[in-house]
Amino acid sequence: MLTSCHCEHEEFTSHLSSLQVGNVVCTDGNILSMDGFKQSDKEPVGIVFHVNRSSEADNLGYAVYIHDMEPLVFADSLGIDQGTSTSLADEDGNENIYSLFNNDEVKSPIAIRTFDLWSYGQSAYIPSVRQLSYLFAVRYQINGCITEVRENPINLNPGECLLWTSTEVEGQKENKAWLYSMQSGTIQETSKNQ
Repeated sequence: MLTSCHCEHEEFTSHLSSLQVGNVVCTDGNILSMDGFKQSDKEPVGIVFHVNRSSEADNLGYAVYIHDMEPLVFADSLGIDQGTSTSLADEDGNENIYSLFNNDEVKSPIAIRTFDLWSYGQSAYIPSVRQLSYLFAVRYQINGCITEVRENPINLNPGECLLWTSTEVEGQKENKAWLYSMQSGTIQETSKNQ
């Protein structure tokens, strides 16, 4: 499973140009260059994969969680619209995870597990289709960074590289959500209980 987080750390609000793809997010909230991280004794939790350069953006960027997680289903049963977006263009993973977590009609194992990550103080969530497209574009660079901090890179092998998005499928919200292939960049509508 893959999660993402908003990078809204105070030290970067006045130094937007300091935030770069490949920066290391640490468990204490600091974001360091790779060289800065290697010179520190901090514990890594994520790698920045997208930086918002627009002053209109509501966050500075996105980081990928670097620790392996067990595969989980989107929903433990079918037939329920879980209230997430169906937009393939919106960056709404954070809003979607709240909808999944707070749905009283069906449990979402991926949402429950993602909220468990909040112990680091980051706003972890399952990315939308659009947000995963940013990660796909820099996947080789990010895998190199993940390897540098001594974690397992994102799997890019066919058949093993499909990641849940938090985006449900238009017209089939009750039963399907999108999987994203980190090998090819394609999306696949999939039953939410797989």
